[in-house]
Amino acid sequence: MIGRRTFLKWGTAAPVFFSQQTLARAASAIPQNTIVVIDGFDRSADPERAALVLDAFARAGLPVTCVVDLGPTAQEALAPQSAVSTVFKERLIKTPGLIEVVPLVKDLSRMSPYFQARAVHDAIQALRNGFGGSTDGAPQTIACDMRDSSVAPSGVRASGIRTVLARPPVSAPVRPEAWEDGVVRMVGGQRVRLTSAQNAALFYPRQAVERVFYLSAQDFLDHPLARVAQAATAFALQVLQQQGDYWVSPILAADIQFRDAYAYRRLMGVHFVLEARATSQDQAAVRAFRRELSGAGVPSSFGNDPASDPQSGYWIGLDGAEPTKDVAHFRFSEGGVGPRVQSTPHEGYGIAAALSERDRVGLTAQNVLNVPVTLIDDPKTLINASGFSFGTADCVLAISAGLLGNRAYRNALKDLLYQILDDGITDVVSLPEYVRRLVPTGPYLTHFRRTQAYQHEALHPPEHRHTEREQLLADAKVAWSYFERWTNPETGLCPATVNFAPGQRRLHEAVTMWDVGSHIFALLAAVDLELIAPQGFQSAIRRILPNIAGRRSQGRRLPQGWIATDRFKWGNKNFDGCDAGRLLAALYNLDMHPLAQEKSAPTVASWDLEAIVADGIIHSVEEGKLAPTFRSHCAHYAAWAFRTWGIDVNSPYEVLRGASQSDGQMALLEVGGHIGPMGAEPLLMEALEFGMSPESAYLADVLFAAQLEEHDETGRLICVSEGPINSPPWFLYQGLQFDAPGRVWATDTVDSLPEHRTNTFRDAHLSISSKGAYLWSAYRDHPFCDKLRALVRDKAKTPYGFASSINERAGQASTTYSDINTNAVVLQSIAHMLKTEA
Repeated sequence: MIGRRTFLKWGTAAPVFFSQQTLARAASAIPQNTIVVIDGFDRSADPERAALVLDAFARAGLPVTCVVDLGPTAQEALAPQSAVSTVFKERLIKTPGLIEVVPLVKDLSRMSPYFQARAVHDAIQALRNGFGGSTDGAPQTIACDMRDSSVAPSGVRASGIRTVLARPPVSAPVRPEAWEDGVVRMVGGQRVRLTSAQNAALFYPRQAVERVFYLSAQDFLDHPLARVAQAATAFALQVLQQQGDYWVSPILAADIQFRDAYAYRRLMGVHFVLEARATSQDQAAVRAFRRELSGAGVPSSFGNDPASDPQSGYWIGLDGAEPTKDVAHFRFSEGGVGPRVQSTPHEGYGIAAALSERDRVGLTAQNVLNVPVTLIDDPKTLINASGFSFGTADCVLAISAGLLGNRAYRNALKDLLYQILDDGITDVVSLPEYVRRLVPTGPYLTHFRRTQAYQHEALHPPEHRHTEREQLLADAKVAWSYFERWTNPETGLCPATVNFAPGQRRLHEAVTMWDVGSHIFALLAAVDLELIAPQGFQSAIRRILPNIAGRRSQGRRLPQGWIATDRFKWGNKNFDGCDAGRLLAALYNLDMHPLAQEKSAPTVASWDLEAIVADGIIHSVEEGKLAPTFRSHCAHYAAWAFRTWGIDVNSPYEVLRGASQSDGQMALLEVGGHIGPMGAEPLLMEALEFGMSPESAYLADVLFAAQLEEHDETGRLICVSEGPINSPPWFLYQGLQFDAPGRVWATDTVDSLPEHRTNTFRDAHLSISSKGAYLWSAYRDHPFCDKLRALVRDKAKTPYGFASSINERAGQASTTYSDINTNAVVLQSIAHMLKTEA
């Protein structure tokens, strides 16, 4: 069949759906491909009945694909030495080619490429363990549940999977999809039973696509044991019965790749391995031989033997450049939690790869891509290699460079490689290209890998810091001037924003509980920096606390959504869960301060905060109705604040527990991408107020690495956060968009209007956040942070505090506009820096 294949052309992102006209023409020239699948192999399946059915199918010549559920609730079915496992192992030996056993990953169609690769790898290992650690290579088929909306199966080939069965819950038309990476997904199929009056109508009419029939092992229980084999034989004969102008071609699911329409291609990597004791002559021989192969169209790569160090493997760059020298190595970090990256930012990012046995392929929990290898490491193996059956799976030939010293062996190698090159089914590539063709990709993975590449530079900058205490104190005085000038002497509250342009002065008198929390933090910083006396600090706190006593509505006493700064105890009756988090964080830090211990506890105790927590999620109250705050970057920060007061709530970020480092970080990136752009606030506030959680620490690494990479590549200073602007729409959320390709500095607004997400709007409003610059300086000692702070100090000072931001395109700040949060966070950050230095 391979010799008559029809090649299909794929687009860049979509599968090919075969047209009815094309399929009808194909059907007239090829047999009716028919796949029989049995699922339902869980702990309630009867192994004796299953054995009888499989044997009956084998006697009739009907191949069958068996789907095994290896999930936590069903994995007992294929535990080593279990009856079901024994049934499969015996028949894989006795009737090869008539049975394949494939694992089930139910939610595969909903997973991102990374988690597809991880789930398939783990499922294959679970299958391997179920067979007692011995399998004849890894399966090339995986099964999943059919979904109305599915993600492309772009992560499965990393584990050697070429066919995906999307099994339907009930009968559904078969829809074959041929993806550009060589994966075929068969969606749908007919649900049938061993004996059914409807079966005949399903089996006989010719179809323009493959037939896929699903049986369930659970249905076998409906047949008396003595009649199961008879029913299975009758079923097999029905499937195989020829009708009209076509003939039935029963195949395993994995064999669909070799039918004409799918244009099967196999990847073969060619890699030369230098022994640890290799001489300069050995290296010269490798280079010369590789040049000769390259001239004949055979790409290759070379590197030192990773087997000499079991804790190492190859480091493959993913920036597209083919290495001119040997493939670099990686070593596992302490504790084996993941590879220690060998690249630098200038060399790009990459992935660790290890040569592996064929049944251990795929992306491991340590973010290492195991690639299947065939070793040609001695003369005997080389001589016999021309008779090898390399199989149908992708593979890397690891060839000992020591063989190249002998002319006869060189000639034998050339003959072998030219034979593979000309077989009509193999794409010959180097090891780096092999990895690049198979490794999962996507926006989240790019951010993950770029953060890895920048980790050393971000965390271990050159020594540079000099003490600038006086300059920081001068900055603090600038920020404090906002509060000195604009705090209302009657209420003790400070406006949210102020426009103090001559003749246009405008105070935004309404403040949220976030703003009040910032005001409290500003007072704490001011007294610690000795900008105000202890008595002045205590007096200010005594005036603020009564204003946030809150009000009772719908039977709940809660702090208000906003209050007026020029009126006493006046505001609305809504409640904002995120803003309350900022206020609770401030009150907690206030309660811990020696000048105000336990002053805020009675106020917090008076609020019915438990009443707005449902199923562990903090809610806001809008017009009397509860609205969840969970899908927000403030939800994690608010969760920590609520917990400090003894209220146990959930955070969307907390996905690290129980996962490997790589799996947890990738899950966290996906959570962040689903929420929206990630900026410095409130991400870095956590470090100043509670201590940094592992979740926020990693997200900070990702954001900082992206800002650093942007500066290295373009010279731009990027410092994104949220904050007000002095023109419509008045307030922006700016940050790194994790789910967008490349580095996208995205904007969003409270109303989330489409016009505020366009490239034109973003480019016009992208800003360098003043408070973000000081937050980064407080969190991380790095020359990049010094540059940010110096720019803000130079451009953003106003007569009354720091301007909120500097427009990145214009390079200018609004020198007549400032806000409470910017100046509070600047004060808070400076106090933290100077306290840390002391």
